[in-house]
Amino acid sequence: MKTMGQLSVVLLICVLLGQGMWLYHVREIKLGEFRESANDVLLNTTYKYLFDEGLNFGKGHKLIYSLTKDHRFYWYYDNREGYIPIKSPDMVDKLGRMISYDCLYKHQIFDIFELNKMYIDYLKEKGITENPILKVLNIEGEELQSTGNLKKNCNSIMTLPIELGYENKHQLLATFELPFVFRALSGILWVELIFMIGFIFCLVWQWCSIRMTVRSARIQTMGMTHLEHELKKPLATMISVVNGILEGKDSVLCPRDTTKLTMVKARLMKMADITDTMLTSLKTSVLMINREVIDLKFEMEMTTEMFSLIRPYARVGYRIAEGLEYPCLDKIYFNYIVINLVDNAIKYGGAHPVVKINFYEEGTDYILVVEDNGMGIAPKDQKQIFKQFYRVRNQQVTKTTGFGLGLTFVHKVVCAYGGKIHIESEIGNGSKFLIILPQVSWKN
Repeated sequence: MKTMGQLSVVLLICVLLGQGMWLYHVREIKLGEFRESANDVLLNTTYKYLFDEGLNFGKGHKLIYSLTKDHRFYWYYDNREGYIPIKSPDMVDKLGRMISYDCLYKHQIFDIFELNKMYIDYLKEKGITENPILKVLNIEGEELQSTGNLKKNCNSIMTLPIELGYENKHQLLATFELPFVFRALSGILWVELIFMIGFIFCLVWQWCSIRMTVRSARIQTMGMTHLEHELKKPLATMISVVNGILEGKDSVLCPRDTTKLTMVKARLMKMADITDTMLTSLKTSVLMINREVIDLKFEMEMTTEMFSLIRPYARVGYRIAEGLEYPCLDKIYFNYIVINLVDNAIKYGGAHPVVKINFYEEGTDYILVVEDNGMGIAPKDQKQIFKQFYRVRNQQVTKTTGFGLGLTFVHKVVCAYGGKIHIESEIGNGSKFLIILPQVSWKN
């Protein structure tokens, strides 16, 4: 299907290019035919005009030109005469018209308007209805005579110049406003060109978007794969090790150590459940909150005890407001919020991290506050830290492991609760995460 789509796009582009090239070719052919017809009519009309006017001029001023026996062109007018070497007798008529123009121009009787009138009549016989503008130019290209001017910003087509005069070296040419059919073809070509550019731009934009989407999906897939490997395997290994110690025949443990290891095992199994739930939710984008009455003091004790064993250099304390020892919360997801925020606080808390957990109510909401004495979060990063795979970029963060998914899932859980999360932080003065969770009675 992908190959067929690409082939269809290529074929469409080829069709558009072919159509555009065909229209351009047709336009150039028609323009060439128009210019050729206008050239021929202008040449014949000019020669006829100069011949007729030359005859009339010669009656009063004795204009004479002929071919001599030694094949030279002879001319005479105004008591002047001359010989012009020629290569062919065919040049006699052309030179005669040029000499006629010199005479007419000298006596200021060359009538460009009369010539233009004759030209229009002959054009109509050829089926050309557009009115021309005739211009006589000198050798420097300066305009000497003209029958008018084209409209401003008007597209035009010009004939080839015709030589006028042997001594004066003038040129005659005709200019036409571009006929409607050619303007229409030009408009179609411009529209098609704009459409082609827009189409190609859209294709490039879509291609870039698809590449970015595929790249993002690939990164997310790789991140999820690595996350699953990095979390599930170590947890399984630690649980297996703890089981081996607790169930080992040769191990001699005091009751206090057995209790601690049992608590660690329970918490590790809880973390494994949380990890499975988190990974499933991230993959499916489905998260269900199952509220129940929990023993919050017991959960906090287990959490702080676990961190005291795995992070002995950190101080983690908690405080629960009176009367809130048994709130209605999702045990798995709430524990994940607490564990993730505390773990982040310890990671970025320096050599002697201190983390304070506070749980109280405000109106109809539960309030969870996790406060630390760490390095703080810059304002620009506070707006980004809940985005998937985003990590704060500084020297200390670079040294820590992670994929930037923990806080993303925390935010997702809070939203599933219908709650809000706020950050209060300054660089060098620690951070405070404030979680607002609406209360829901377990009896309902």
